[in-house]
Amino acid sequence: MLLAKLSLCLPYRVVLGRGGLLLALLLLQACGGRYQAPLDDQSRVLEREPPPIYSTTGTTNNTAPVQAATARSSNSPAVAAGVRVQPAPGVSVNVTNDSGAIGRSSIGRAPIGGDTSTSPIPANPAASSQGGSVAAPIASPTPSAAGMQMHRVVRGDTLYSIAWRYSVDYRALAVANNLAPPYTIYPNQELNVNISNVSNNAISNVPTIPAAPAGDPAVNVGARPAASVENRRVGSVPTRVVEGVLWQWPVEGRVLRGYSASAESTSKGIDIGGRLGEPVYAAADGDVVYSGRGIQGQGDLIIIRHSARFLSAYSHNSNMIVTEGARIRAGDKIAEVGTDPRGSQLLHFEVRVDGKPADPIQYLPPR
Repeated sequence: MLLAKLSLCLPYRVVLGRGGLLLALLLLQACGGRYQAPLDDQSRVLEREPPPIYSTTGTTNNTAPVQAATARSSNSPAVAAGVRVQPAPGVSVNVTNDSGAIGRSSIGRAPIGGDTSTSPIPANPAASSQGGSVAAPIASPTPSAAGMQMHRVVRGDTLYSIAWRYSVDYRALAVANNLAPPYTIYPNQELNVNISNVSNNAISNVPTIPAAPAGDPAVNVGARPAASVENRRVGSVPTRVVEGVLWQWPVEGRVLRGYSASAESTSKGIDIGGRLGEPVYAAADGDVVYSGRGIQGQGDLIIIRHSARFLSAYSHNSNMIVTEGARIRAGDKIAEVGTDPRGSQLLHFEVRVDGKPADPIQYLPPR
């Protein structure tokens, strides 16, 4: 038993003699104790260098590790200015500081269609002061396109109805779109309704514009409709002259809703009560420049031009008996009372001066 233990304990075979019993006991005691042979010192192998500390400002409080890291990868470029990152061995990093590398300042956007007149925009505008290549800024809209509000002409439109829709002067509308006599417009034509750059002098030089509906044959200008003359108002009628225009009330009813100058209000005229089918009379002499239902919310609408500056409009008619180009005298019947979208029987009456809504009560005679 003792010899078996000795053979396991000893790293080599020991031959025991008669006088080596004491030595064997001593070896057995040493093998069974807690004594351990010293190990090789591996601390130098396991020792690691402290990690380098980097700074976005280019300075560091541990210059030795920075230098060591730089020495280990002297070919590793920086990813961004002021920040250094150590890539793994054998891995290359494509960065903006490399020659030929892809950077934000080298990428441009060309317009669709191959037009390269617009240069790319630099990622950093300050690059111009640092000697870098700076692209031209994006071109701003051309003056002809800036501030435009467009209207697409539909069949039956006239310059007067378009101007009435946008509360602008019909003469300024013609000037803004470089229209020349006879001021013909066509379906699908686009008109700029922004007249802010049109001068008063240009407006005053515009001659009389005929009421030619877009897409329709030439109208019979100057004729008085027989139905209007036969059914004109008779008897003594109160009138009022304002700036050369002789005004009278278009219907006999009372005012249901007055004029409002508020921008939020939709009442740009007055509502005058009446009964369905009652006659609507022209409020003053003039020419019919629009007769149709092409403006949403107005029903059957008639617009009459009384002078270069004054227009009157008659909405929600049940029957219209005049067309564009007709010559009308004050008191001639032009339509019949209808109903508004709420079902009320009335006439909505408006007066426009230089394209702007005005309170009709200022022009109609007192009652």
